[in-house]
Amino acid sequence: MANALLFRPLDWATITASNTASGFAASNLAPHPVPRMGRIWRSSTGSATRSLTIDLGSDQPLDTIALFGIASAGGAPGAGWTWSIDLATAAQGAFSGAFWAGSSATLLAGTVRPVSGKGKALWLAPDGAPAAARYVRINFANLASAAIDVALAAIGQRFQPERNYAYGAAFGVRDLGTLDYSPRGVVLRRPGAKLRGMGLTFRSVHRDEVETTLQRLLERLGNTDPVVLISDPDAHPQRENRMGIGHLTGNLGTVHRVPGFFQSEINFVAVD
Repeated sequence: MANALLFRPLDWATITASNTASGFAASNLAPHPVPRMGRIWRSSTGSATRSLTIDLGSDQPLDTIALFGIASAGGAPGAGWTWSIDLATAAQGAFSGAFWAGSSATLLAGTVRPVSGKGKALWLAPDGAPAAARYVRINFANLASAAIDVALAAIGQRFQPERNYAYGAAFGVRDLGTLDYSPRGVVLRRPGAKLRGMGLTFRSVHRDEVETTLQRLLERLGNTDPVVLISDPDAHPQRENRMGIGHLTGNLGTVHRVPGFFQSEINFVAVD
């Protein structure tokens, strides 16, 4: 089990798809200002390969990429689909010259799909990958001429504390529907979305982690900016169910619990 991680998705300047089906623009993938799963990018059919190129506007530190809402024209995603990541700095240009090319890997992060049936993908920068880049190219392969759907793309630099969250982590559901009864005892039901939630307590965050990264991250996120949270990024059949994109809720901050260590409680609601 690896330590949990979270990151704020970077804003980007532009996104370009190699091919797009009518009505499913690549700009739908942006997680800002709010992540919306109902708007997707869809490629056209007829090719085993597709790609997305994202311009972050300037060189930005990054080491994690997560995709959400992966499907095949509304159906189940392909188990044999693969992907790879290419990175280029501002000085290198938008893949017009030299660039860093990552190796191919299975696209889907696990084998057990979430309740929605939509897949998720996770890329963690390997040793040797550049620490910063302006241009990110996401290559999809082995699509077998299928149309690929993606709802959200998140790119950023993760915060992963040296010590993991404490036992007692909570995993729940927030039901946005209502259930009531009329004066005559008739059930009044208004269905709503059911959102997954996680509550993690990090009891031993080093002081330097708080001062250099975590507190600054919380100040950027607040309760209104999107965040990706992964309770365990290690390869596992259930990894897709251990990651989400959404928002932090409640009061945010850290408590100086004992000399040298702080405590931070992370309450998260996923929208994917």
